[in-house]
Amino acid sequence: MPLAMLIFMDESGDIGFKLKTASSRYFVLTIVIFDNLDAAEKANQAIKDLHTELKFPIEKEFKFSTGTSNKFKIAFLQKLARHTFRYRSIVIDKQKLSKIDPKNPEDSLYTLVTDQLFLRAQDRIQNASLFVDRTAQSKRFIQKFNTYLKRKLNTDMRKLIGEVRHKDSKSNNLLQLADMVCGAIYRKYNKKDDKFYKLIKRREEDLWKPY
Repeated sequence: MPLAMLIFMDESGDIGFKLKTASSRYFVLTIVIFDNLDAAEKANQAIKDLHTELKFPIEKEFKFSTGTSNKFKIAFLQKLARHTFRYRSIVIDKQKLSKIDPKNPEDSLYTLVTDQLFLRAQDRIQNASLFVDRTAQSKRFIQKFNTYLKRKLNTDMRKLIGEVRHKDSKSNNLLQLADMVCGAIYRKYNKKDDKFYKLIKRREEDLWKPY
């Protein structure tokens, strides 16, 4: 594996199990992987260029769920799909999961799903720097998450994750890319609408739906 592997992670949906009232049916977690720094820098520049091309204010972030029109989503995904990265995603149908496991592990769902997503990719990742959107995370969660992930994924024989950085997606274009890819996948399942997903599918390495 080449050095300087970078991974950007984001999620769509929520981890709650109040499926009849407030919670989403699906929870989707996606990692966008760059195998080298050069590819990441080119994708980052492409997103900067899009702000100019679309006359989209530089202080605004590209975000699939809010603030980005369908026209801009299409332009974003079409442009970025030309760049060299791969993504892996896991889709959890909480309606099915709740029937299989009635305990509904809400508190640990995010961490467990992350764990499984990386373990499934263990032959395709090595010593990567992981970037995670910190917008809705408490300091306690960040510390617990980092410790758990490194303990589970790194051994004396294998090191999947190097450093973990929690960044604000507003100031990180490649976290915005992860958001847009994850949002397109979520839309495919939540709304049965795959027009955005089709634009990015060529970069898909794995789409796993265990439930």
